[in-house]
Amino acid sequence: MVKKQRQIKPTMKRALIAEAGDKCANPGCPNWRTHIHHVKHWSVYKTHDSDHMIAVCPSCHDEIHHGKLKISDETLYSWKNIVRVPADFHRDHIYVEPAKEAKLLVGSLVLATTKPELVAIELSNANTLAFRILDEDIMLLSARINSVDGKEMLRVADNHVKVRRDDQIGFERRAGKVRVTLPAISKYVAPWVIERVQRQEPDYGSDGRFVASELEVVKPGLVRVKGLWMAPEGGIVITETALHLLRPNIAGPISLVGEGEKTILMFEGPIRAALFNFPP
Repeated sequence: MVKKQRQIKPTMKRALIAEAGDKCANPGCPNWRTHIHHVKHWSVYKTHDSDHMIAVCPSCHDEIHHGKLKISDETLYSWKNIVRVPADFHRDHIYVEPAKEAKLLVGSLVLATTKPELVAIELSNANTLAFRILDEDIMLLSARINSVDGKEMLRVADNHVKVRRDDQIGFERRAGKVRVTLPAISKYVAPWVIERVQRQEPDYGSDGRFVASELEVVKPGLVRVKGLWMAPEGGIVITETALHLLRPNIAGPISLVGEGEKTILMFEGPIRAALFNFPP
């Protein structure tokens, strides 16, 4: 008769996942979904001993059992002994499948460039959105968003994503997509920003939260962007349908709307000039 495997205690699972850095324990794998692997197999030892268990993602778990490049027990134990960076931030990685052209879909417009780099938004050193092209077809994203009080909420460096851990910061992810939301309070956004955008999009922030940043790979070389970038001089809000330029002294947003992928703004200016910013 088949012996049913006894359930692993939730506290043990959480401890093993935390030990692995809240991701797959493989330092070469960015996957945050995890299985618990028994290095000393349950079928033989019939015990849950955390010293001989490790959190790995489904792909690495399959490689442990069936991979051509075997992940040995010695390797697994070495992963358990890694001293990891303190978990003050969520971390992830956005993979963009290579393509002949690299483009950003912002609202219903596409931003592209003939240069090896595009700085789309640069309101300050702490509020930016850009990409560069490496080896002709590799798209590497970069972005920064700070809160009104100057704390870094999100940083993307060459597709590596870092999001501050905070009970008020919502962080959701899947392969090819990350989403960061914040409460619509003065700590994170000036009330006039929400009010101005709602003149064009009444549902914006209506649930008490807004999208601070969303990156989604929709096609090879094409990344859809949403979010909010702020500076004392004004702000830029990108939603599903439009790119809104906002100034405190202007009653409504200046909204740029196109026809999706058919509407392309091709940037041919100096590499370090930002497409959207506000003069001081």
